Amino acid sequence: MLLNSQPSRLGKVAKLEVHKAKVLDFEFNPFDKNMLATCAEDNFLKVSRIPEGGLTTDLKDALVTLGGHDKKVIGLHWHPTASNVLASAGFDHKVKVFDVEASAAIIEYDTQHSDALNHIRWNRNGSLMATACKDKIVRVFDPRDQKVAQEVLAFQGSKKASVEFLDNHNMIAVTGFTKTSMRQIKLYDVRNLSTEAWVEDVDQSAGVMIPFYDHDTSVLFVGGKGDSTIKYFEVTPDAQPLHFLSAFSDTKSHKGFCFIPKAECDTTKCEIAHCLRIVGDNVVPVSFQVPRKAADQFQSDLFPDAYAGIPSATCADYMSGANAEPTLTSMRPGERVTAEVQTFVAKKSYAELEAELAAAYARIAELEAAAQ
Repeated sequence: MLLNSQPSRLGKVAKLEVHKAKVLDFEFNPFDKNMLATCAEDNFLKVSRIPEGGLTTDLKDALVTLGGHDKKVIGLHWHPTASNVLASAGFDHKVKVFDVEASAAIIEYDTQHSDALNHIRWNRNGSLMATACKDKIVRVFDPRDQKVAQEVLAFQGSKKASVEFLDNHNMIAVTGFTKTSMRQIKLYDVRNLSTEAWVEDVDQSAGVMIPFYDHDTSVLFVGGKGDSTIKYFEVTPDAQPLHFLSAFSDTKSHKGFCFIPKAECDTTKCEIAHCLRIVGDNVVPVSFQVPRKAADQFQSDLFPDAYAGIPSATCADYMSGANAEPTLTSMRPGERVTAEVQTFVAKKSYAELEAELAAAYARIAELEAAAQ
């Protein structure tokens, strides 16, 4: 598979300033394009609502504040099928799963990690979670069960490792460093982590690699913090499951990047992925396109039914043990299912209810005193 990558640029925008320390990770809610979760060195996660059309002034007040970590929160990931479920990983060795609407942690998974967390990811239906830890071990488990399903010592290098599920091939991809600082991608069969299914040497750059997997085309994108390139590979069921395709290259390096939902890609341009790179203080979009002569015609092999951005379960369903498959939509123009705007009302915390109750009792006492 051949791809073209085309950069374009956006102007500067207003700032989101809801944290008191450096932000370490962010992700938009898959079911609400205007809801952004962030985590930072202030030990908190914040969920903010971005106005339709984007920020025009600095936003300083978050919609929801989620606490409970004792040290900085290094990563977060929204549940892919259950609404208002958000997972976080901290330097306090803890994984937490939050009911965002209730502003409360519903799971604290703190008995299995012996060191600070580095990275966290759900699989495609949210039944499993994978973590990369500073102890160099990658773990795969269901956070509703305090036991670790499987674990493997993935890399000997001291730098951060990251993990991504390749569900349609029953594998996980782990990116990290060898003892000699070679950057590598390792593939493991998620059903048996005892041996690598494949090891790919990437290069000896210093940037920590960030993996992103497009389930629909089986393309794995990998780029590092401080890199000016994003390399992409095709995953296949062959004896050699990872094949290098090409690389996007720029003159400027990025601090990080993320990808927009697949359903937002432009099928008329054979765009299979759209990346947003953080370059300096700007966001730089990059479009990954498959060059075809009949690009104006719908390419069904490139665009199978994709993730629709519609929840297929509730937080209560997830906590009851249910595992719902993602809701899919046609990518054919005119046939895509449009997600309805999600109604979100943050429930008051226990502390807020206590304060309101105390104020009510004080008011009652005032009225009773006045009546005497």
